[in-house]
Amino acid sequence: MHEEFVALLKKLKVPLLTEQDAAKLRFLQKEWKHWEAREQQHMPLRIAEEQRAGYAAFLDNPSAENEQRLMVLADTNLTGTRYGLLRRAFSELRARISAQAAHIVRPVIHHALAVLNAEHERRLETAEPVMGSKNRNPLVIETRRAIEYGDRVSQYVLDAGSNRSPKPPLDIADALIGPERH
Repeated sequence: MHEEFVALLKKLKVPLLTEQDAAKLRFLQKEWKHWEAREQQHMPLRIAEEQRAGYAAFLDNPSAENEQRLMVLADTNLTGTRYGLLRRAFSELRARISAQAAHIVRPVIHHALAVLNAEHERRLETAEPVMGSKNRNPLVIETRRAIEYGDRVSQYVLDAGSNRSPKPPLDIADALIGPERH
């Protein structure tokens, strides 16, 4: 349905994302991936590994920095609490990035839906009935399906922009950018 949606929008000359918007979304995607990778580095399962590495580093080079690192990592529960707090912070940063991406995409989607709704009404008025109903006309069906797809995309963008369900920026904009411009 993605291809039909974009094709109809292009046929109707609806402006999609600009190159500048696409560049902003790619930048936000890099930020998202960075914080996602940092979050993975602070998995609770890595505590023992970090403790061993800190211990080995102190034995290899008994400096004040290595001693401090060993002291910070010594308590498993405290280290787990620190890692948990960092993971929550990284998750919040990703949610903010998703909200920024949604802020870029949302007006474009709303404008596209307004144009599609107007086109649907126009086609419905001028359509020749098929099997006794204008709603069965292929041109009317095309716009109705595009509107339904656009509504799903709009809901996805709305959810992605909330803290409930953050999504990567390029996932949010995929309906408008298309995979060829990533």
